[in-house]
Amino acid sequence: MEVIVRDKFEGDLLFFIGFEKEFPSEFDDFKDDLKNFEGKSCTVYSTAVSKRPYKRIAFFSLGKKEEFEPDFLRRGGGAAVRLAKSFKYKNIGVVVPDIENAALLISEGAILANYKCLKFKSKPEEELLDRITLVSRRDINEEVQVGSVLAHAQNYMRNLDELPSNIATPEFIVGEAMALAKKYKLKITVFDEKKLKKMKMNALLAVGSGSANKPYLVALEYNGAQKPFCAVVGKGITFDSGGISIKPSQKMHEMKYDKSGALVALATIRAVAELKLQMRLLVVLPLAENMPSGTAQKPGDIWKAYNGKTIEVLNTDAEGRLILADALAYAAEKKPEYIIDVATLTGAIIVALGRHAIGLFANDDELAALLERSGNETFERVWRLPIWKEYSEMMKSDFADIKNISDTGEAGSITGAVFLKEFIGNTKWAHLDIAGVDLINTSHPYLEKGASGIGVRLLSKTFINLINEYKSKKR
Repeated sequence: MEVIVRDKFEGDLLFFIGFEKEFPSEFDDFKDDLKNFEGKSCTVYSTAVSKRPYKRIAFFSLGKKEEFEPDFLRRGGGAAVRLAKSFKYKNIGVVVPDIENAALLISEGAILANYKCLKFKSKPEEELLDRITLVSRRDINEEVQVGSVLAHAQNYMRNLDELPSNIATPEFIVGEAMALAKKYKLKITVFDEKKLKKMKMNALLAVGSGSANKPYLVALEYNGAQKPFCAVVGKGITFDSGGISIKPSQKMHEMKYDKSGALVALATIRAVAELKLQMRLLVVLPLAENMPSGTAQKPGDIWKAYNGKTIEVLNTDAEGRLILADALAYAAEKKPEYIIDVATLTGAIIVALGRHAIGLFANDDELAALLERSGNETFERVWRLPIWKEYSEMMKSDFADIKNISDTGEAGSITGAVFLKEFIGNTKWAHLDIAGVDLINTSHPYLEKGASGIGVRLLSKTFINLINEYKSKKR
């Protein structure tokens, strides 16, 4: 969807956003009706009009000023799109309130709300909007441009994440990465099975060994400046059956979303390239399909990872950390200032935090604080959990350097994080466990059911904030 900016509007729906009971003059004729509108935050009043250059006007309430949250503006953008779709309107305008970053946030909400996976429907039940007009007399073009880039990158991720595993194989994701590299002039290196064997990326190879679809490692690099230099590593399991430690059949179809981390990373480098951020970014995608077969790895197997550490596999369904082990070690070898990995790593994070927060683990307080701040700004919130030495003790193996799960079954998300910590060397690092937020199952103000794309705006905003901090320190 295209977002355009005008200082006046004529069309189907004119949509206002404002604080409780602060109605613009356009609503003077409807004062009696408005008495019944309570104006609680994120509620909408709409009415048909005549003799005006639009068919309908609507007011989205931000609630009381003292209770305002910036995300309400995204919800306002989303509400405008959904109201328009309900009336089958094609030409809608949103009046931008005089609030900091309002145009950026409304753009994000509108574009995100306009996404729905319709490509597999032979007769789609609805049509998506082609464009939305933001009405403002001040210059909001830069805000709109940034908001549009971030939201479209998130929708790009969602579009790929919805692809089933019979389409989105590891090789297919490689093709997407190559297309992205060509479009944005990124450096790309692809390691196939033969090269992975030569490099001794045995943990990644082990996970892919049970599938007819062979594993890959992809490295993409954006060079907008020499520093800051960051790396993002994304878990790319295109389907996770659990392997020999097979999962229950209930909801196994959702395991097509186990590639979410890799796609968040891919969409992030797209956003960074489109915004032309002054940084260097390395994105590493370990890609594999975890299947049971006569060639699959088995519980009890021991593998030597890329960095030389040995891993005892107690459960083949704890496979994401295995492919990340090799990928993290590869990224650390390139000496970035920061490594952030993103992964649908553990169901335990849903038990701990529910569906409203990303699990954050970090060995650096400044990086953790940057992610926390950026998460609050994007409403892709994170919550930091500990990675104390006692948790690392739980992962020691009797027969190898480390095992891939703890014997106790306790602190599942934390023990997964400390496993990953063994492969980052001395690099400043953060791990984002997105297993609780990668999928929308209930109603959401601006995201449809299915892949959420959460993490793309978080990482992009983190890099924007990091660059601003880097510039201020240089001064």
